[in-house]
Amino acid sequence: MTEVRTPVSSALLDTGRTEYLRAGTGAGLALAHGAGGDVELNFGPLIRSLAGHRQLVGTRYPGTGASDPAGDLDVAALADSLVAALVREGHERFPVAGASFGSAVALAAALRHPDRVTGLVLTVGFSEPDAQLRTVASVWAALDAAQDRAALGAYLISHLTHPQLLAELGENEHRAQAALLGHGLTGGGLRQITAATRVRLTERLGEIAVPTLVVVAGADRVVLPATSRLLGERIPGATVIEYPDAGHAFTEAEGTVWAQDVERFLDAHGV
Repeated sequence: MTEVRTPVSSALLDTGRTEYLRAGTGAGLALAHGAGGDVELNFGPLIRSLAGHRQLVGTRYPGTGASDPAGDLDVAALADSLVAALVREGHERFPVAGASFGSAVALAAALRHPDRVTGLVLTVGFSEPDAQLRTVASVWAALDAAQDRAALGAYLISHLTHPQLLAELGENEHRAQAALLGHGLTGGGLRQITAATRVRLTERLGEIAVPTLVVVAGADRVVLPATSRLLGERIPGATVIEYPDAGHAFTEAEGTVWAQDVERFLDAHGV
């Protein structure tokens, strides 16, 4: 994603060392980022599009930013922290947008706090890990253990980069990007994707009782598109949008369309 130009501030929750970011003013929108991601990185297009009339608030998981690197990464704990951040900012009821692992956090928030969560946006999400996600996590762990940072960076680029952009990437540029990404990764990302492999929420999808938008990336190589589609099939009344050519991380153009679709959905349902 491109850099976020909207001013973003941060704060720490009173209980535990959890950092959360906030941008904009107005009705609240909770943001749950992906494993190895961050609030601004995963939600830049939404922040730029909605901060003029919504306050967007997202927690950083343990190991990201100033959040406690040894903190609890169970989705229940992450959901509780996210809800607490919104309440601290003065929002009693609000929708939750989750990206990838953050979609599981969003689902947990709706299940644990039905009195507060008014809607869900689940992008490239899952309710339990599929074989592809488990493989990504295991290879990440193996390359991290081997301290082969360049290979780890190259592996993640191959799975996160849009297919067309990956095809156009020259050898030298690919090598440079792989080294930069690999050496910039922290242990927090590995802990987070490992936590993602422990999610088990499929049997509870029928309990979701709020308007839900499911966004599927048809060329996703981290979470299989069929896995994301399952959310739309199992959540009562869910709306499904699919971007056939999109990968797990959206391009700037795809992110702009995604932000417009999310805003349209939130407005249509009054959440």
